[in-house]
Amino acid sequence: MTSWIDVFRAQLFSTIAWYKNNRLFLISMFIWPYLMVGIIFALGSIYGNIQQYSTRLNISNPAIYLLASSVVAMSSLYIVDAVAGFALYNRWIGTLPYIILSPIKTPILMMVAGLPESLVSPIVTIIAVLPAAIYFEGFIGAVKTLIVLFIILLGMIPMVGFSSLIASLILFVKEESNILSSLSPFMLLVSGVFYPIEILPRILQVISEAIPITYVVDASKLIATYFIPDIRMLLIILYLIGILAVLYNLLAFTVIGKAEKAVKKAGVF
Repeated sequence: MTSWIDVFRAQLFSTIAWYKNNRLFLISMFIWPYLMVGIIFALGSIYGNIQQYSTRLNISNPAIYLLASSVVAMSSLYIVDAVAGFALYNRWIGTLPYIILSPIKTPILMMVAGLPESLVSPIVTIIAVLPAAIYFEGFIGAVKTLIVLFIILLGMIPMVGFSSLIASLILFVKEESNILSSLSPFMLLVSGVFYPIEILPRILQVISEAIPITYVVDASKLIATYFIPDIRMLLIILYLIGILAVLYNLLAFTVIGKAEKAVKKAGVF
């Protein structure tokens, strides 16, 4: 009987093999955070100054915050793409019917298949920004960076459920690419990765409270605000991430199960 461990191991092997055969892409993952931070700093120098940015976001070290935000943004997009994109990719190549009819339950398969790639992305990106964090704040900067990685991995738990809900839509909707391509920038918009959520319309502020990335960003901002972060506030954020993890994963497991039954009954993949 196939278990989720077998799926995880198979996908991990596939992910490692993919990165081995796409070394330039792997290299780009190390460059991407610095490129994003460089662009933001350049635009900030043209239209304002970094001191104003620090004041408006209430952060003491904008470099650390922007690097952490870049890691959060990149990792979050990879999680959505890895989990929801698994169903999309297999639909494109015609293997989705066989996956749905495989021995392992479809909800477990959809939620586990994207985990290896979701784990690799934040680890690689954190390794990329670690030298910069050490340069700006020494040992404390390294510790902060590792804390951000820990929070991203915790935030990945509700994001897996959130992305699995999108995967369930892919079982029905024919224009799958439009869902993924429009969802990623929208999540970055409402999560406040690079700017305050307060500047958004009220309806988007309410939506942001249901997006797991928002709380990962809040934790990153808290880490960048103080030389030594407020542990109590971090625990509150982790508590909220835990609540979303339970809600989204239970909902995803139920919805994907119903979607599977409906698709099998209709006979359309």
